[in-house]
Amino acid sequence: MAARAEAMLPPDQRPTAVQWVRKNLLDGWWNSILTVAAAFFLVRFGVALGGWAVRASWDIVTNNPRFWLVGLMPVEFARRAFWAGGLIAAAAVLTYLGVRARVQPRVFAGLWAGILISVAVIMSPIRLDQIGGLYLTILLAVVGIAASFPIGVLVGIGRVSQLPVVRWFSTAYIELIRGIPFIAVLLWFSVFVTLVSGDALSRVQRAMIAITVFTSAYVAEIMRAGIQSVSRGQTEAARAVGLSGWQTMRFIVLPQAFKNMIPSLVGQFISLFKDTSLTVIIGLSELVGTGRALLARTEYLHDVPQTYGFLLVVYFIGSFAMSAASRRIEKRMGLGER
Repeated sequence: MAARAEAMLPPDQRPTAVQWVRKNLLDGWWNSILTVAAAFFLVRFGVALGGWAVRASWDIVTNNPRFWLVGLMPVEFARRAFWAGGLIAAAAVLTYLGVRARVQPRVFAGLWAGILISVAVIMSPIRLDQIGGLYLTILLAVVGIAASFPIGVLVGIGRVSQLPVVRWFSTAYIELIRGIPFIAVLLWFSVFVTLVSGDALSRVQRAMIAITVFTSAYVAEIMRAGIQSVSRGQTEAARAVGLSGWQTMRFIVLPQAFKNMIPSLVGQFISLFKDTSLTVIIGLSELVGTGRALLARTEYLHDVPQTYGFLLVVYFIGSFAMSAASRRIEKRMGLGER
């Protein structure tokens, strides 16, 4: 007698808050004890943390907003930085509204091209080594993401290439860079590039090169996994209807690979955003470097908890914003749904 399989239909409605608590937190005496104990310690910790935050002096943050934003940038150039940041923020808001209104992608391309050209013109009198604070952190992250993505895509495609030389070179690059800590890569490029180029490149430019080289290897590995996640049958079907290898990769494999890569890519870019804090070891005054410079002042010597608490909040907000944007994109594209 054949076993009868019954299809499980989705629930008609989501459980209420009370039902969810009973099922996930109070299901049995052991889970109830763990829930009560965890809630007790969390409440105690939250009350203690809140009391400290209320009593602590936050003068190191409230009295130095410009220093946190742009570091030691000359006052006459700070306005240019604020105007450039305002243009980018406006472009981001318009892009968000345009996506909701389903505006054509070429409109966004034209918008960002015009904004970036305007920003380049506004910031042209400012040298990179004059930028600091949150502005430098965002600059390092944006340049690292923008530069490492195309390089990583090419190297990732090269790793699955049918050409042995290309595949071996790509594999060697990925494995070599992924086997070295980011701090070592940062220090190596800071020293080696200086020996080769002298003072032709600033410390900020050397940090950008190190971030790009390091992140590209991880993006390439994510790209390789994305390509291999596409069913081989689709590739064979594309070749059967007459598409060349490049056409198959461009029109069949890559669109699906990019969709599958979104969670891993965003995770890597969040890691890049946080890793910019390590550039303080080569003397850059990004966000962490700015905080350390403020702590060197006599009036702020005892404000270490406030400083690093503020840095924690800033990095959390940036990482959470990127994660939230990723979830929205995944939901819009139906990622994870059948």
